Amino acid sequence: MGTGFLGEKADEYAQAYAEETPGGFALRVRRQRVLELFDKPGGAVLDVGCGPAEMVQPLLSLGCKFWGVDPSPRMIEICRERFGEITNVDFAVGEAGKLNYPDEFFDAVLCMGVIDGLKNVDQVLAEMMRVSKPGGTIIITFANQHSPYAWWKAQVFYPLLTLARRMAHPGTNNDPILTRRRLFSPKGASRLFAGAASHVEDVVGYFCNILLSPLDEIWPAGTLWLNKKLEKARNGQPDWLAAGFILKVRKQGMKADAVMRRRE
Repeated sequence: MGTGFLGEKADEYAQAYAEETPGGFALRVRRQRVLELFDKPGGAVLDVGCGPAEMVQPLLSLGCKFWGVDPSPRMIEICRERFGEITNVDFAVGEAGKLNYPDEFFDAVLCMGVIDGLKNVDQVLAEMMRVSKPGGTIIITFANQHSPYAWWKAQVFYPLLTLARRMAHPGTNNDPILTRRRLFSPKGASRLFAGAASHVEDVVGYFCNILLSPLDEIWPAGTLWLNKKLEKARNGQPDWLAAGFILKVRKQGMKADAVMRRRE
């Protein structure tokens, strides 16, 4: 979760959710699928890599208290501009690998569009587990290794674009396109939790796409039409058509007071 790209592109990213483009649709579908998996109404929720705080309004409507952390000071400024005057909302600049929150504090932890770009994945997951309550929900999105679209973009299109940008602008190194994104399979992502006191409850796919870049950018209207048709037809199946997938993980165990109530 470096600050370079997010600091420069924060305003652009904040507007992307509303755009009627394949990219905007992907963000909205991801948000929708995450909310469908969410099961902690009224709880304390942490959004790791909260971006422009797109999860705030739907979670507040469920009676939740919201905490958002992001490494970009500008992104947190945008969050506070949008929701800073609302109660039950808190934003802070911080890193995913070192969350400044107490143990077992949150009923749910969300992490959307973050894991794929990190090197310290194990440390980040351990932190999310640490701050989650026993029985808490952790929802994380991943780029799908089995998706031709995701593989092409990460392994071919972005590296070629990176090379072109470096040749055109020598010394530029703060764009996420210059960092190859890590891809995961559902099984591989699930194994990340094998040693933790948790279990994967659900895997859901999102953003089905078969038009490889740059075709999706050259023909955005047709791509968007196809995206919507495929998304409706696949209905969350985490197969090769889904560019991303979401894990819903349950932290095992119960708090001491819950254990005592069960014994009584």
